[in-house]
Amino acid sequence: MSPEEEKLQKPDLIQLRCPEVNHNDNCWPSTQDLLGRDKEIENLSPVLLNVQAPLVFAIDAPWGAGKTTFIKLWQQYLEHNEQVSLYLNAWENDFSDDPLLPLMSVMDDWLSSNSEKTVTNEAWEKAKKYAPGVLKATAVATAKAATFGVLDVEKEYEKLASDLAGGAVESLVDSFNVQKKALEQFKVLIAEAIQALPDGQQNLIIFIDELDRCKPTFSIEMLERIKHLFDIERLVFVLALNRDQLSKSLQGVYGSSFDGGHYLKRFIDLDYRLRIPDLKTYTESRINQEDIKKYFNSRKDGADTKSTFLKILNYLFERFDYKLRDVDQLVSRLRLILKSIPETHDFDVVIFTVLLILREKNLNLYEQYIQDINFANDVLEFLFGIIMDNEKVFDRYGWIGGWLICVANDDYNEPDLSALIDPWIKLRESLDKKSGKYKQVETLIRLASDRSFYGRGDIRKLAFDRIELLSQISLDIHREESGE
Repeated sequence: MSPEEEKLQKPDLIQLRCPEVNHNDNCWPSTQDLLGRDKEIENLSPVLLNVQAPLVFAIDAPWGAGKTTFIKLWQQYLEHNEQVSLYLNAWENDFSDDPLLPLMSVMDDWLSSNSEKTVTNEAWEKAKKYAPGVLKATAVATAKAATFGVLDVEKEYEKLASDLAGGAVESLVDSFNVQKKALEQFKVLIAEAIQALPDGQQNLIIFIDELDRCKPTFSIEMLERIKHLFDIERLVFVLALNRDQLSKSLQGVYGSSFDGGHYLKRFIDLDYRLRIPDLKTYTESRINQEDIKKYFNSRKDGADTKSTFLKILNYLFERFDYKLRDVDQLVSRLRLILKSIPETHDFDVVIFTVLLILREKNLNLYEQYIQDINFANDVLEFLFGIIMDNEKVFDRYGWIGGWLICVANDDYNEPDLSALIDPWIKLRESLDKKSGKYKQVETLIRLASDRSFYGRGDIRKLAFDRIELLSQISLDIHREESGE
């Protein structure tokens, strides 16, 4: 068999792939690494793959800082180097009665489909039979219907499962001894199963994502399961979390005086503070996706429009304290709208995005502007924090206000715009007629007053219609189509 054929038949080692990273692209550095994370990943990998395990390693960063994407890129790097890693989204599985079940499920996916070693397969099958002895009582019945199928346990463990599920326990001491033995055997068998790792790979890395978004009780139980059940040689857990947020959520269980940070130290061996990327760099990388670039390339003034667009986004993102996840949400909605607009249709991405941000940050003002174009100046003042009667208005994209006036023009509606335009007329009178700002204001007033200016009202209506449509869609950036 040729090397190419062997590569095609090689099993997929990445579990539960996240669409944010397209693993069909197995090159490294990844073309989808928008933030230059490759060096961090390359430096961390040999440490965790060869460290003395067991080990629990925490990636700490605020919500929206890119932890999930970092993990997925890390998995891509490991796959590129033909090394196994497993992935579990804790938040998606916190409905489980016992975190042990989803943990075993991801291991089962790997071992059942990828291991060709008889010894490790037999060890794993035995480990699953011992599971009822270590599961929470409420999870025993669930386990019998879970991924592992019907549990053909030995008689004493079958009795224990029945007792824990609600039967009478004749002897608490006997029950404890049986459970203790089940735990010991479970850990021994898991250690044997890990030998299914490829030759040359010392440790198995298991990524646990979104732990800080789980129910506090589930997060606690997950940490306890990792520490007490999976403290096994060659096992490294990488937890993605916001440590401060998780510490605060633990106080909801144990009380406001509870020291959540100190509690987490019991379970986490090493912390890694994820580097927070520069927001401007990240925004530009998101705008450089193919479908957005296609829009700008289709315009005669595409390069200038794109430059202006990025400047406006950077200003508004800073003004409203956008996080990386907020940027992702906005860009994802923008991509959806661009895909829904025919290429022949006149559409202005700048005004659409400005209105989209307005709706997110001030729904009341957005609705007032929809009903009455005379709120255009109020929109401008809110978004850009400017005063309409000051010539410095253009220093912060004041021309957007003129644009908001212009879009009132259509063939079907002729509102009285005098109150709206008056501040601009006064501003024009205060400017030097030879200045560039004077010419800008003059142009905006002319366009806003010229009823023959064609098509802007259609653009405004289209923008409103699409924004309202998108507001009805619950968009999860972790599940968006590939190419993100």
